Amino acid sequence: MTSAKKSREKVLAIITISVILGAVAFTVIIEPQLKERKAHLAHMRQLQLKLTKMKGDLLLKDRIDDIYSQIEPLIASNGTDQQEISLFTRELSDLYSKLNVRTKTIKILPIISEEFYRRLSVKIEMSGHVREILNFILSVETYPNPIKIEQFDIKVREIVDNIQASFLVTKVVAQPET
Repeated sequence: MTSAKKSREKVLAIITISVILGAVAFTVIIEPQLKERKAHLAHMRQLQLKLTKMKGDLLLKDRIDDIYSQIEPLIASNGTDQQEISLFTRELSDLYSKLNVRTKTIKILPIISEEFYRRLSVKIEMSGHVREILNFILSVETYPNPIKIEQFDIKVREIVDNIQASFLVTKVVAQPET
C-alpha cells in the first residue's frame, strides 16, 4: 500500500508541479505576449482607421481640385480691378439690353477682396413688364460665367403688369497670382 500510495503521491506531485510550472509559464511568458498582441492589434486598427480617413480626405481633395480646375477658367482674372468691373458691367449690359426694360441706375459698388478671390458687385435698377424682368433673372441664372443675384427688390407700379426692380448682381474673380 505504501508503494501505491507513494506512486500516487509522485503522480500527484508531478501533476501539481506541472500545473504550477504551467501557471508560472503562462503568467510570465504567454500572458504578456497576449496583452502585447492585443495592444498591437488595437493600434493597427487605429492606424487602419486613420489610413481610411486619409484616403477619404485625398479623394475629397482630388474631387475639389477637379471641380476647381473646371471653374478656374470661368473666374480667372483678366486684368486690373477696373478692367474686371468694366468687363462685368459689359456682360450685364449684354444681358438686359436684349430685353424690353428701362434701366434707371447702374451703380458699381466697391470691390470686396477675400483671401482667394475678389467679389465684384453692381446694383441695377430697372423697370418693365413682369415677363421681361423674369427673363433678366433667367438670363443671369443661365449665363455661362458664374454671376448671381445676391438681392433683389420688386415694387409694383401703377401701370398693369409693370414693375420696378432693383438687383444686386455679383461676380467672383480669382485673386491675381503673385
